[in-house]
Amino acid sequence: MTEFGGVQRDDTVIGRMKQQHGLISRTQALDAGLTKRQIEHRVASGHWVREARGVYRHAAVAASGLTRLRAAWMAHGGLASHRSAAALHHFDGYRLNTVELTVAPGRNRAIKGVRFYQSTQLNLAKPVVRDDIEVTGPARTVLDLAAVVSSKRLDRTVDAVLRSGQLRLSDLWGVLASHACRGRPGCAALKASLEERFGDEPVPLSAWSRMVAELLTDAGLDYPALEHRIHDARGDFVAQVDLAYPAQWVAIELDSARWHDNRESFVEDRRRRNEITLAGWNVLNFTWDDYASRSERLRATVIGALDGGGQAAPGRTSSS
Repeated sequence: MTEFGGVQRDDTVIGRMKQQHGLISRTQALDAGLTKRQIEHRVASGHWVREARGVYRHAAVAASGLTRLRAAWMAHGGLASHRSAAALHHFDGYRLNTVELTVAPGRNRAIKGVRFYQSTQLNLAKPVVRDDIEVTGPARTVLDLAAVVSSKRLDRTVDAVLRSGQLRLSDLWGVLASHACRGRPGCAALKASLEERFGDEPVPLSAWSRMVAELLTDAGLDYPALEHRIHDARGDFVAQVDLAYPAQWVAIELDSARWHDNRESFVEDRRRRNEITLAGWNVLNFTWDDYASRSERLRATVIGALDGGGQAAPGRTSSS
């Protein structure tokens, strides 16, 4: 036994509370050997304070935004999100004075001091741990903020995360594309912010290729080969394509006025497509607008092509 806040405790309980900003759940306390009656006595005597449902804070630890957020997260699960996540990520201009959690559908409830959001896209949140709390990833946090803050504050936030190096422009376009669906809160606002201030700033083709690859892996597909070289039946080089699924003979070309903006490129691109097709490949072409505004259709098109692939035509040859 040892002393903590003037009250004798079991070493396991003390250690757990010290690790959790002075907090412990009812389940953890019971697992550590305390009885229900002992827990109730600690609360009744004022040594423990109920911070959330089934979560207690030691009275020697001052209540704070962090203890309130952690207690809510311990009680209800999900991910710290929106302004809470922004504060934990140290986004400029955000403080931990709100408790916001994103949870799976059906888990929403009205609890004083906690704001819940339901999401069917928790699998895309790419959570990280901040202050021992699971938090939506930085890019997802910006998207969530786009749904709840003013356009002016969103613009300042985008500027801040790019300036600090916490995110790249490609990260913001990527999270927008991966989460895009009709009526998804935040998508329209973030898209407007990016287009207004960065719409004419070209994203390098190599970065865009990786953004599309990540979009496809978020949909559950294997990571495609990048800069894949295709040869004909005689082994002669035909073309190098932006992305490919060689096992299914699906090639993906990314077209945009940013790189294909003259008549020579227009003609040459179509000649290349014909040669790749004659080599036995299914060629899919996508534009920046397909990625930024119609990502669901892009994913569905690739999935459909892969489902129909896999039967190699005679003479097909490829190499990375």
